[in-house]
Amino acid sequence: MNIWVKLLIGVVLLVVPLALYVYNFVAQDPIFSVSVMGKEIQFRPWESVWIVIQGTVPLFIMLVGLFVIWLELDEWRIERELREEEEKEEEKKPGRRGRKKK
Repeated sequence: MNIWVKLLIGVVLLVVPLALYVYNFVAQDPIFSVSVMGKEIQFRPWESVWIVIQGTVPLFIMLVGLFVIWLELDEWRIERELREEEEKEEEKKPGRRGRKKK
C-alpha cells in the first residue's frame, strides 16, 4: 500500500476521536426523570459507562493512529536513505559509466 494512504489512515485515526470529544461538548445527552414520592429525580443511567468509553476508546484509537503515522514516516525515511545509498554505490562502481555495448 502506498505510504501516503497509510499516513492518511493514521491521520484519520488521530482526528476522528478528537471529533468525538468535541461532540461531547456540543451535544447533550437525554435525561431520564422518575417521580419518587412526588419528587422528580433526573438521572442518566449509562452516563458513567459512556464517559469511560469516551475516555478510553478514542484515546486508544488516537494512539493507534499516532503509531501508524510514526511507522509510515520511519518507513519513508528508511526508503529514502536506502535509495541514497544505492545511488552512492552506483557512482562508486568502476567501469559502469561510459561503457558502450557491443
